[in-house]
Amino acid sequence: MKPRATIHDLNSLRQVIRELQEENNNLKKLLVENGISYEDAEINEDESVSDVYDEDQGSRIVPVIPTEDMAKKFFGYFWGRTDVYAKRGKNGGYFPQCASRWDNPNCPNME
Repeated sequence: MKPRATIHDLNSLRQVIRELQEENNNLKKLLVENGISYEDAEINEDESVSDVYDEDQGSRIVPVIPTEDMAKKFFGYFWGRTDVYAKRGKNGGYFPQCASRWDNPNCPNME
């Protein structure tokens, strides 16, 4: 079963952080008890969110004017074969059909 996504507010996020820090401290204690060394990274808890989050993220986007070649390439990703279409079956459902199936070796005979 897939775990559900949880929506957090600021206080619940702080609680999650405290629980993770407690778990981290317990794991470090286990490492020390078993003689396993680890690198202790310093975390600055005074660092505010605004120091990390750039409110003007749009200023970093480099403007690109699409050329005709760029547009053709983009639309080419969504272009299919023009000689293939769907045909409804007698008992329901749709089946691929090829307009030139008798002349074109790329179109298998689907009868």
